[in-house]
Amino acid sequence: MITEVYKSLLISENKYDRLDAWFKVDYLVNVLGINEVKSKINFFISLLCDKDLDIVLHAWQLLPKLLKLGLVQRSEADDKCFVKALREGDINAWWIGIDLYKEGVIDLSLLKNEIESYKKALSSDPLTRLGAWSLLPEMLKLDLVKDIDEKLIVDLLKDKSLNYHIKLNVLYLVLELKEKGIIKNLDIQAVKEIVNNPMFKQLSEAYDKDWKKVIQVLS
Repeated sequence: MITEVYKSLLISENKYDRLDAWFKVDYLVNVLGINEVKSKINFFISLLCDKDLDIVLHAWQLLPKLLKLGLVQRSEADDKCFVKALREGDINAWWIGIDLYKEGVIDLSLLKNEIESYKKALSSDPLTRLGAWSLLPEMLKLDLVKDIDEKLIVDLLKDKSLNYHIKLNVLYLVLELKEKGIIKNLDIQAVKEIVNNPMFKQLSEAYDKDWKKVIQVLS
């Protein structure tokens, strides 16, 4: 009975249920056998090019594991579908793209060809910008970007309209980038205003951040 449930989930019309089942592929190979799982691989492959970009990104994130298990061939995954996710999806697409490159699933040239989409994210809305700048050290290491205007992230510290939670995370990111030599300048007055918020220490600890480092910057 339970094996029939798993078989149905792997080919479910509900794509989120189907995706969730494929994420349990290690377990399902043990329960159903690799041949049974492999016989349904086309139902996974279709998720790589789904209209829903969230489905697409999660499917591509899972792809390296299925490749290692021998359930799918690399030629069965169409790069054009991931390129579309880089262009139209959220910043997570770039995080996944870097992982796929490190896993040997995609070529670095694929990311280079789409780099303008990433550059736009560096100056996008605050949350997207936070994610894009968090990824910047990896992008620089891979020589995918150069000469980035640090004001695009530093100026968020002075944004009066910005949610304090976001601003706090921007602060710790800016300090990290400064430690790595990626950012040269820091608006001390803007940092003081963030530190003077009554929630500074409590929220820093909630985000597992070392607030004492910020105090040292100001001393």
